[in-house]
Amino acid sequence: MPTLRSLPDNIAIDCATGESILEAARRAHLPITHACGGKAKCSTCRIWILNGVEACPAQGELERDLTGRLRLTEEIRLACQLRPTGDVVFRRLVLDETDLLIANQLQRGAATKSGELKSVVLFFSDVAGFTHFSETLTPYDVMYLLNRYFAQVGELIERNNGYIDKFVGDGLMAIFGVDGQLDAPIRAVNAALQTLAAVDRMKPFFASMYGIEFDIRIGLHLGDAVIGSIGSPGHERLTAIGDTVNVASRVEAANKEAGTRLLVSEALYNRVKDDVEMTDFVRVRLPGTSDRITLYEIANLRPEAERALNAVSARDTVHHGGKTWHKAIPIDSLVEGEPKVLGFPSLYAVVVRKGEQIFAFNNACPHLKLPFFEAAVAGPTPPASRIGDEGTIKCRWHESCFDLTSGEIVGWCEALNDDGVSPQMPMLGDISKNRAPLQLIPWREEAGHIWLALS
Repeated sequence: MPTLRSLPDNIAIDCATGESILEAARRAHLPITHACGGKAKCSTCRIWILNGVEACPAQGELERDLTGRLRLTEEIRLACQLRPTGDVVFRRLVLDETDLLIANQLQRGAATKSGELKSVVLFFSDVAGFTHFSETLTPYDVMYLLNRYFAQVGELIERNNGYIDKFVGDGLMAIFGVDGQLDAPIRAVNAALQTLAAVDRMKPFFASMYGIEFDIRIGLHLGDAVIGSIGSPGHERLTAIGDTVNVASRVEAANKEAGTRLLVSEALYNRVKDDVEMTDFVRVRLPGTSDRITLYEIANLRPEAERALNAVSARDTVHHGGKTWHKAIPIDSLVEGEPKVLGFPSLYAVVVRKGEQIFAFNNACPHLKLPFFEAAVAGPTPPASRIGDEGTIKCRWHESCFDLTSGEIVGWCEALNDDGVSPQMPMLGDISKNRAPLQLIPWREEAGHIWLALS
């Protein structure tokens, strides 16, 4: 019976004769993404064969057609199609915790209501430049990418008491205030700002894996709409109907011409202006109308509103020495050599104790912006980057090494060939560029906690 070893997880699993690597991995609860369900119609289950190429049978017609289209080298195979005859060592493509959850459908409460006229906030978003990269990637890769995005955005909307009405292609429509919540306007703005922050955290991943610049545009509008259930018996869903819906959609579309990411209507801005920081405003004629209206670009919530809305998830902040310090973690919760990954709107931070020293830094290798460490998740997890006794960190991806005190580069991309090419992914060419120091995060101890100064 062949033995499979997955890196960087360093997990060994048995593979029955005639069983695919994907089938064996799923049986062993090793997460391998398979957007098309293992039918060789996407490349999301691709793996890099590190050892045991001789135990890998030749590609079948389905696999050969797809890998040829994507110009993948012989070492990159589809886990759903590869049925090894001997021991194989391979590297998984996608490693973070989002992929452990992405197969789960977003849950929303079933709602059946007769039509009611309510004042609500409509949230519309779409992906900028979607047509371009949908033509570049396979349809199943596009679905995988969108599902990563929707999985995180859906959670943020529901956390802010929004109701996800529908997903249409790359677009999303949500409703805030379905149950008459008085804070629906500011909750909708909060959800929009958190969504943009989440997209900013996803950008390096999409750029590294697919070579695309991923971004979205959001439009918000406050107005009266008929809220009720629509659909055939057994397939009803709650939705909004009325001109407010059309205006909200056009507000979102106005971002493209204005070169903005988040615009809100004047009606909504007047309700939240005391709680937000407005960057600019524009006068536009919305598509399909003859009237010119004013739309406002919102950059942030004011600190008081931020604390009130996100009291559960946001950490306390104080201003000291010209910096804004965020309360991060109890100092007695730090275990020697065990990194703690902490999520903030602008980045993921790592705090780790090594001997008598404490280090804090951005959880993104300056090379390809891939994470040094994963947040704790159930099931198998990949090994972490290595923190040395001399106060350095060596990235698990291409073994770049950084000084944790100064952030300086100690060793650059040691796992790459001399010409900067990855032995496992030569089709990417020279990826040794982007030399940059580690982003250190100032920290201090106060009242038994570690506080971080984030830009």
